[in-house]
Amino acid sequence: MRKRLAIIGHSEEGIALIPLLEANPDSEVFAILTTDPDAAMRALRAIEPGLAERFAERLTTNPEPVFRAPGLVALVDAQPEGDLRRALDAAADRGMHVTTPLIAKLLYAFGPIDASRKPNLLHTLSEMLESYDLTVDRDGLHGRILQIAVGATGADRGSLMLFDEASGQLRVEVAIGIEKEVLRKIRVAPGEGIAGRAYATRRAILVHGKADHARYEIVRERDDVESAISAPLLYDGRLLGVLNLSHGRARGAFDSEDLKFVEQLAALNARIIARAQEYHELRLDSMRLRAQSQVRSLLSGTEPLIERLRDVCRFAANELDHGLCRLFMLDALQGELVLHCSSAKGRLLSAPARFALGEGIAGWVAEHHEPVMLSNSLPQGHGCLAVIPLLYRDELVGVLSIETVTSKNSTELTSERIRAITDTLSEGIYEALREARMEREAIKLAAIAESTSAMRRATDATELYRAITSAAAMIMEAEYAVLRLQDTTSSGFQIRSYFGSEDPDSQGPLFTLEKDLSIRAIQHQGPALASDVASDPALAAHDCGIETALSWPLRRGGRIIGTLSVLGKVGGEPLGGEYFDALDEALLGKLAEPVQQIIDQAQERESTRHHQRFDAVTGLANITMLRERLEQEISRSSQHERKLVVVRLQLLGLDQLISAQSAGEADRLVISIAQELRGGLRDFDILARTSSDTFLIVVPESDGDASRILGPLARRVGEAIARDDDASLQQAGLRIELGYAVYPDEGRTTGALLKRAESQRITQD
Repeated sequence: MRKRLAIIGHSEEGIALIPLLEANPDSEVFAILTTDPDAAMRALRAIEPGLAERFAERLTTNPEPVFRAPGLVALVDAQPEGDLRRALDAAADRGMHVTTPLIAKLLYAFGPIDASRKPNLLHTLSEMLESYDLTVDRDGLHGRILQIAVGATGADRGSLMLFDEASGQLRVEVAIGIEKEVLRKIRVAPGEGIAGRAYATRRAILVHGKADHARYEIVRERDDVESAISAPLLYDGRLLGVLNLSHGRARGAFDSEDLKFVEQLAALNARIIARAQEYHELRLDSMRLRAQSQVRSLLSGTEPLIERLRDVCRFAANELDHGLCRLFMLDALQGELVLHCSSAKGRLLSAPARFALGEGIAGWVAEHHEPVMLSNSLPQGHGCLAVIPLLYRDELVGVLSIETVTSKNSTELTSERIRAITDTLSEGIYEALREARMEREAIKLAAIAESTSAMRRATDATELYRAITSAAAMIMEAEYAVLRLQDTTSSGFQIRSYFGSEDPDSQGPLFTLEKDLSIRAIQHQGPALASDVASDPALAAHDCGIETALSWPLRRGGRIIGTLSVLGKVGGEPLGGEYFDALDEALLGKLAEPVQQIIDQAQERESTRHHQRFDAVTGLANITMLRERLEQEISRSSQHERKLVVVRLQLLGLDQLISAQSAGEADRLVISIAQELRGGLRDFDILARTSSDTFLIVVPESDGDASRILGPLARRVGEAIARDDDASLQQAGLRIELGYAVYPDEGRTTGALLKRAESQRITQD
């Protein structure tokens, strides 16, 4: 198939190239793209009769069909103007082969080369050095240089070797007459063999017959070489490589004239290669800067990070002929790659795809930190698959996968463009994730401070505990939160507050999982993190739909008094992770610090209030509490027009007995009497110990007949004393004194009723 070229513009130099290109059976000018077809026709007529008529149908003003034409190898810059100039610059930025007429003349106008054209060739090569816009297709340029050398000298083989700084060796860049399988293996050190000697000595070498092994340090014997020339590529004091030519049949195929020509050719080639490399590096630098600038601009936006990364994927895809770009992020906790976004239209599924490290190409790249770049020539263009690890400071942050079919022949530019994007993306993602984590942590810490303030305003324990679980679920982005505190009587850890679904069928399995995790935290005296419940042998059996859970032990004075647990992770930033991790563990710890203090303070206040309102020995209400309750019952009885009875029961002589007995024995007696009294009352009757030897009883919903209440109570107290094994009680002569008051008959206020019950004194031995 002929190499297809398009002339962009209609400068005299560009139009003059057409007959030369058309004369070569291997090339074809298939289009002239111009903003002024009439001017282009005049330029064609001025070059050669009949040329305008032959190319009239190839004139066009639309660049898109031209740029997409199959088999396109180069665009010849013939000084287009306006929109065409911008379109041509954009094509160059996208890696299309844009070349000057002079370079196109060398690459595509010359047919088979022979020795008779040596002067013309050297002149053309010299002209090339005046061009500042050398071709970006270095492979094509190198190949053409070698073709000229082989054709002009009559050689049947040749190679262009360039020095590789990384390996310190010469490697074959292009070759003629050498098998491709062999090319990949050829590496020559300076001083080794004929090529290595020419490179090391900076002098061209002409060899007739077999080379001297001792002199040239021959590593690989070549039976198919009878004559050879190796000339160093030297430019501005810098060695670039070696030009090698050989003949396999005639021992005297090359003479001193050939050697002189090859030296001149090598000198010119070295200058061309150096200039092309400079230009190529400038192009690459420009392309890298553009790609880096664009990626940084996209990552610095204000949208959520996942949206910014999706925009980067779309940019990368557009840069590579509208390919497909996928971004996998590393979930280090699970050891997996997560497909978070791509350039494809539409959204990914709510549960992103996950791949284990080592699984598929992307998993292999992530595991080995090595890129995979595959390419293949296709009839319609060039297929490319690149899977690149995103590394920053040797730390893997993800993998970028790009696949495209490009019309460009230069895979090097495609590779460099991909590398420029991935290098910038690696650093950008690393910094963006770091900033996102810092921002997330700052937001969470602010939420902890705000929630702590709300907890301190709680008026009772129930409200406080509810505020704690609500804050834990909100801050940790958890589906459920559970607060367990130790019960002072049973020493067990009981649920005091729960945040989450009220479905009773789901609560049972959930609480079982949470209990096991809390036990682990208590036993280990530290946080218990089950990032992936299903992979935890001790928790996997819990079938409650919870994927991740975390529990933190709460302390008071160094002793564990409870646990705060969060289960299941919801919503939020997709890159925040689907599982609780070490960062979440640290965050829950920061929340637990003020929670422990606030619970401690609340329990202290509760204890103080309890002592202010309850008797320390019996746990019964004291006089303060009794007055409050009596006020409430008076109000209730008034509304329903019911009576209530207030009973005073005093054990005369008990104070003297208490002072004579040990504290423990006295408390035992008082508790026994309190239990007997409680046993004779209804659940809603109020029993209080108002002094060391006196109990007050409020009996609401009464018929007002106090005698039916006093007798049974007195008997119970007497029986409690009689049952006691302590002989001193039997000898103490304790007497029971009773008093009572009936609402509303004998008083309508708390004070009046208590005074009336005090004034009535019924004594029973």
